[in-house]
Amino acid sequence: MRIALIHTPFYFRQGGERQILRLAIELQKMGHVTEIFTPGVDWTTYPEYFDKVKINEIPYPLTGKLPKALIPPLTPRKNQDNIPKETRKNIIAIINRSRERLLRQYYISLLPQMFELGRKIPKNFEIINNHNFPTEWAGFFAKGRLKVPLVWMCNEPPYWFFAPEIKKGLAKVSWPIFELVDKTSVQYVDEIMVLSHVSEGYVKKAYNRESKIVRTGVDAEKFHKASGQNLRRKYGFENSFVLLFVGSSIYARRSNIIRALALLSKKYKNIKLILDTSRDREMLTRLSEELGLKDKVLLLNSKNDLELAEVYAACDVFIYPASASPWGLVVTEAMAASKPVIVSEQVGTSEIIQNGVNGIIIDKATPEKIAEEVEKLLNDPELCQKIGENAYEYVKNYLSWERYAKTVESIFEETLSNQ
Repeated sequence: MRIALIHTPFYFRQGGERQILRLAIELQKMGHVTEIFTPGVDWTTYPEYFDKVKINEIPYPLTGKLPKALIPPLTPRKNQDNIPKETRKNIIAIINRSRERLLRQYYISLLPQMFELGRKIPKNFEIINNHNFPTEWAGFFAKGRLKVPLVWMCNEPPYWFFAPEIKKGLAKVSWPIFELVDKTSVQYVDEIMVLSHVSEGYVKKAYNRESKIVRTGVDAEKFHKASGQNLRRKYGFENSFVLLFVGSSIYARRSNIIRALALLSKKYKNIKLILDTSRDREMLTRLSEELGLKDKVLLLNSKNDLELAEVYAACDVFIYPASASPWGLVVTEAMAASKPVIVSEQVGTSEIIQNGVNGIIIDKATPEKIAEEVEKLLNDPELCQKIGENAYEYVKNYLSWERYAKTVESIFEETLSNQ
């Protein structure tokens, strides 16, 4: 098969980016031809994968045709938490934020991008596989031109279907239009794949469509073989019980882990926390200082898989404090590192966890619930180790990238045969 894969910009090291890159590589190993089409690439994010698959970067179509002030940034937006307080009060900052709000309207940024992607995919592909909202729009445009099936790997539908409270200002006017565009595009999708029953429910609610569950893969041995001793030694964590969160998920309430640490620190002096994240760093630092935990919280931002594997290996317990999440690749990576994981039942990865056997499930990721489960593991090293070992065995046996690619391949073949 010749497969065109569509993705949003590769600006960060996140689960969706890793997922499509590994899928493309595995499909190539199976004899298929794959190319990825995307509006933008930061080539430093996944250098270990970019040279193994053809990446077609399709630039914003109106560059040079609109004033520069109306052109969406071609590099990742800076986290506004990093802007000093005094700068935020400056009139220039106010203007910049107003411009940013305007550019976030999809009729200026994403809609033209997706149209251009759909327009530039050549006519020599047999199937289109789009990942992540709003690539279904690009898939819709491409399918109309190429007359080939469209399969959507829907990691999650647009958040506006589930968060009506954020429809403010321009969003009250524009988002209903985007919902119409989105639902129209999805009508022309031949098959929808999702990561979990949580995602399956999202798709059903948003589009009244059925979907097929396909569990994503993980590099089990890469994370299993790593050592965290050097990292623990570097930061003076040798004799500490270390908690960990990794990732930039918009669903994860990182502050809840810090508040859980505050509760635990009242009884245990040797407990520490690592937050490996690019999000909300100033807020997390400020909260740590306010709670008197400055020396107990370490903020990192891993740049590659080797660094990330060391971070997983350095912890004793991994915590994913999300109140909702379609999956959570970082959870399975921590499981591959033989670490006990604590997740809420609203997280897709909770579906692969047998509570108390290969992980811990809590009903809600509140500081109190997190602290309660961490304390049980801290006081029972044998249980902590056993859960970690079982977690690795599950990931090794059921969540390989090869298995993921073969399942996706079978859905492609079935979709083609039904045309």
